[in-house]
Amino acid sequence: MGITGSAGKTTTKDLAAAILATQGSCHSSPMSKNYPDGIAQIILSVRPTHKFCVMEVSGGQPGELDRPMKIFTPEIGVLTLVAKDHFKAFTSVDEIAAEKSKLISALPAHGTAVLNIDDPRVRAIGESCKCNVLWIGEDRGATLRLIEARSSWPEPLTLKLEYNNEVYFAKTQLHGKHLSLSVLAALGVGIAADVPLAEAIAAISEIKPTEGRMQVVDGGEGVTFVRDDWKAPHWSLQSPLEFMADARAKRKIVVIGTLSDYSLSASKLYPKVARQALAVADLVIFAGPHALRALKARKDPDDEKLKAFTELEAVSGFLASELQPGDLVMLKGSNKADHLVRLYYDRQKPVQCWVSQCGIPDFCGGCSRLYRVSGSSAEGKPANTAKPLAKTGSGPHSVVVIGLGNPGEGFVGTPHNLGYQVVDQIAQDAGGSWVSTDNQISFCKIVLADQPVTLVKPEVPINRSGPVIRRYLEETGNNHDACVLAHDDIDLALGDVRVKHSGSAGGHKGVDSVISALATSQLTRIRVGFRLEQMGAKARDSVTRAFPEQVMAQVRQAVQSAALKVEAQVEAKNAELA
Repeated sequence: MGITGSAGKTTTKDLAAAILATQGSCHSSPMSKNYPDGIAQIILSVRPTHKFCVMEVSGGQPGELDRPMKIFTPEIGVLTLVAKDHFKAFTSVDEIAAEKSKLISALPAHGTAVLNIDDPRVRAIGESCKCNVLWIGEDRGATLRLIEARSSWPEPLTLKLEYNNEVYFAKTQLHGKHLSLSVLAALGVGIAADVPLAEAIAAISEIKPTEGRMQVVDGGEGVTFVRDDWKAPHWSLQSPLEFMADARAKRKIVVIGTLSDYSLSASKLYPKVARQALAVADLVIFAGPHALRALKARKDPDDEKLKAFTELEAVSGFLASELQPGDLVMLKGSNKADHLVRLYYDRQKPVQCWVSQCGIPDFCGGCSRLYRVSGSSAEGKPANTAKPLAKTGSGPHSVVVIGLGNPGEGFVGTPHNLGYQVVDQIAQDAGGSWVSTDNQISFCKIVLADQPVTLVKPEVPINRSGPVIRRYLEETGNNHDACVLAHDDIDLALGDVRVKHSGSAGGHKGVDSVISALATSQLTRIRVGFRLEQMGAKARDSVTRAFPEQVMAQVRQAVQSAALKVEAQVEAKNAELA
């Protein structure tokens, strides 16, 4: 599957991958890796065991889709919308549409195009399409039609849909009515791949927002941040401002960074945007080199509802004394230029890097400069070299021990929860305590083999562990090299515990999910056997049934043995990382 468009690609990709994963192993683009070289890397990591591959494809420059379309032929293609994103690289919006249409033109005759019927340019592309078209949108001609969308903070986005003359309701974990398009597109991919719509709706009901795309995060002390800080083309501002207008909060605050893709001069644009934001917010703050231009929108020189700071560090200092419990804070900016997320990180732990225009395209969560000071920068300020300790746990280059299992009391004591049992045993022996987070992760920080170690339990069904683990590692600046994965293994007899450093999942869907999400099978795994001879062929049907009481002593012994093997692997990992 290939997904393109001026907006909504990454959210559509993540939702579509969750839907397809209910039918088989699904590989997808990490983060927003949508450029040609990144797409080639993704294709090289696809394995015969994958049933689906979902790729986000950019079209930000003329001819940018040419290489990807030579590398792969999608069977399902999505075009969300055509707008002025990357407008300066093209001479007109029609040229942007022509570039995006290359993905749809590449579809074979038996393929399916999932297209936004409400966008005139997308509709024109679909009407000349030679393959099957599945229309999505509000127009009555849509195959999957949006009847109503509701999203009034703190309530999440809920959709009323019509498909095949039946009405469906889809409740999501997303925020903002404008994300309805991504939900429709992902459900359209599911329909095109023969996933029953009810199953597809259920699959996306648990998916959290993509990082930096209307992502809700806890700012501490009763303050909530809504991060929409990946990019800020001028044409996209209206939707998040409408979200703030509809939100129910004690106080609404909007922080705006660098805007892009606009035709007005900056001296006219920023005051215009300031007036729009002031209409929906109690406090509006501009940050960056053009921030002071926004002050032209003040009706009174002493108007305290509109603030402007050229340096982000000054914004953070202002917010530290200004924010109150019950505040809802929207961050809207261009990540590469602003890194507005530092306003959130600074509330967790004092940020040390406030460099402007650093040029790094990624979010700051995995950057080695965020927190620790060492040496000096080119600007004469302290430079930072250590990766951050994120709210969810581990530091950079420290070992992460992940136990697989199913959350909930009903799965305690079952074979599939042996991974949980192993990390629980390690935590108990070390006197650690578990902390649950908003990111579907529980973690426990301990010292093991004289080294700091973070124990992790994904709080999602075991077969969907991969994306959650990948997101956690990205947020904490770690990768698969620092991981030890503990899980059950039906191919080993009860009591048999073995270490494996690479290879296939062996039919374990939870492990397969992790391998797919991390795009590597080079993982250190502690395999805990649970096969009982008397179970025979029925073993695979019993992974979620509690162990018989008569074998619990063997189970506990196996868990202890696995804990010892984890400790040995932690020592080896620390030696490698050192």
